[in-house]
Amino acid sequence: MKAKKVSRAPVGASLVVLSSVFYASYGVWTRLMGGFFGSFTASALRCVLVLGGLYIIAIARQELQKINWRRDRKWLVTMMVSSVFVSAPLYYAVLNAGIGISLAIAYVGIVIGMFVFGWLFENERFTKDKLIATTLGILGLLLVFSPSMKLGGWLALMAALIGGLATAANMTMTKKVPYNGSQSAILVWGSGVTANVPMVFLFGESLPTIGWHMQWLYLLLFAAASLIASWTFIKGLKLIEAGAAGVLGLLEVVFGVLFGVIFFHERPSLVVLIGIASIIAAAAVPYLQHYNAQKGTLD
Repeated sequence: MKAKKVSRAPVGASLVVLSSVFYASYGVWTRLMGGFFGSFTASALRCVLVLGGLYIIAIARQELQKINWRRDRKWLVTMMVSSVFVSAPLYYAVLNAGIGISLAIAYVGIVIGMFVFGWLFENERFTKDKLIATTLGILGLLLVFSPSMKLGGWLALMAALIGGLATAANMTMTKKVPYNGSQSAILVWGSGVTANVPMVFLFGESLPTIGWHMQWLYLLLFAAASLIASWTFIKGLKLIEAGAAGVLGLLEVVFGVLFGVIFFHERPSLVVLIGIASIIAAAAVPYLQHYNAQKGTLD
């Protein structure tokens, strides 16, 4: 009797959920660093730190792979271009529009982008459950952050949306290159270094003061959170569809609200709590669809 193949989709989905915990801390670290770093400078330094950590992990796990530049150049160039629009726009948005509204708009961009880019580049079907999940997720975002809509200017909100779409493009590209999770993460953050360093000089950002400033510690913690978030997300993304990963990642908003309650003594209103429930429902749709059908969106 032929053994039934065990799906790795639940493991992939769990890794994406874990990554959302660490992604939720991005806004906190950004606010703590404030204007000490320029937007592209902070992005470039964080990419360098995360890249160094990834190399250590990859060497220790013997997961470094040779890059086939000729075969994968189209996807690698696309990844580098999109990296210009990932971190710096969101950094700008958080500082100018606030953590909540920036994460909300960025994640709307990520969800839409994951489905669209998954459809364009991975031939993923935009199924009924994805439509339900997207609708619930966006509704939840609007409810969660409706009290803070007045905080941001259009420029900051557009920056957050661009950051979300670029993140979705970047993550989808990792599915186009046939490398393990560690090597894929190295490519993503290496693209970030290549993309952001020239922008520092192009925009004439002043280099930060070297010294015992707390902002440097926050940067290190930010990089550590980024390392864990990126590695777990990419590992999970290798096991499930890009669109499903985008919906599950909506839990970042839920964890972000919880961090606000725990660390900043924020008290979400009833409308916000309803929004959180809607986001949880959106994130649960891929799980439910997977366990109620022979082939679900997580496969």
